[in-house]
Amino acid sequence: MMDSSYHNALPILLAPHKQIQFIQVGCGGTGGFLAPMLARLIFALEKVGINAFGILVDFDTVETVNVPRQNFCEADIGFNKADVLATRYSLAYGIKLGAFPSPFKATIVKRQYSTLIIVIGCVDNATARSELAKSLQPDYYYDPPQLPQVWWLDCGNFGEGIPAGQVLLGSTNHFDPQKAFNDPKNPNFCINLPSPSLQHPELLVLQPEELSMPHISCAEIAKRNAQSLFINQRVAAEAIEMLSQLVLTKTLRRFATYFHCGSGSSRSRYCSKETLLSFAPQQSGVTPF
Repeated sequence: MMDSSYHNALPILLAPHKQIQFIQVGCGGTGGFLAPMLARLIFALEKVGINAFGILVDFDTVETVNVPRQNFCEADIGFNKADVLATRYSLAYGIKLGAFPSPFKATIVKRQYSTLIIVIGCVDNATARSELAKSLQPDYYYDPPQLPQVWWLDCGNFGEGIPAGQVLLGSTNHFDPQKAFNDPKNPNFCINLPSPSLQHPELLVLQPEELSMPHISCAEIAKRNAQSLFINQRVAAEAIEMLSQLVLTKTLRRFATYFHCGSGSSRSRYCSKETLLSFAPQQSGVTPF
C-alpha cells in the first residue's frame, strides 16, 4: 500500500552547483556493489554536462572470507578494497574515481564553492557512522535558510541472516520541520531533511563487537553478523536509485526506504509536511516494520 503522504510529497531542491563530489565510505559488502553503480552514475552525469567525480574510502584489505559475498575475486585478495574498486571502475568508465585507503575522518569532507558533496555511508558500525554524522557540521542551518552543501546517504542491513535493510538520506543534525521547505506557507520544494542518525539514533549506539577487546577484524565482525548472501546488492540498488533521482533526474521525493527481501515488502518515508513533523525535536526515531 502506498503511503498517502506520497501524494503530498515535494521534490528535494539542491544547492546551486557546478560539480558534484561523491565520497563513498566503505567498500565491503554494500559498498563493493555500489561502487560500479556509482561509477555509472558519474558517467551518466558527465554525459549530460554535469561535472562529477568520486572518492572511495576504505582502510581494509580483501580477505578470503570476502569472496564471493563481496564484489571481489580471488585475484584481489591482499589488496586494499578502495584501491581495487577505484582502479577497476575508473579505467572501465574513464571517469574521475579515486581511492583513500585509510579510515574515514570528517575532515576529508572539504566544502568548496559551487560543489555539492554527497557522503555515502556503507559501513556497519556506530564508530564509523559517528564520524559520518560529523561531516554535516557545520550545518549552515540559520535564518534565512540556506540550501545544504553536504548530504549524507546511509546504507545498512539488519545482519543476523535477516534479508532486510534500509537507505536513509539527510542533510542536518539539527532538524526543524519549519525549515524543511523553501516556503513554510506555500512550499514547492523540500530543502532540508533530518540526518540518518536523527531518523534512527540507534545507528550511533556501539554494538557488543565494537566494545570487545582485543580488537577484531572487519572480516570477523562480518562473520559474527551473518548477512543474507544477496542483501548487499539490494541495498546498493536502492541507494543508487535514490542518488539518481536526487542528482540526475531531480525527482526524489523520499528520504528513507525500508525493505525485506524475504517477504518482498518495502515502504518509504516521503518529503511531506505530515511525515517530517514527526521528526520535530524529541520525536525522532522510526520503527521500520
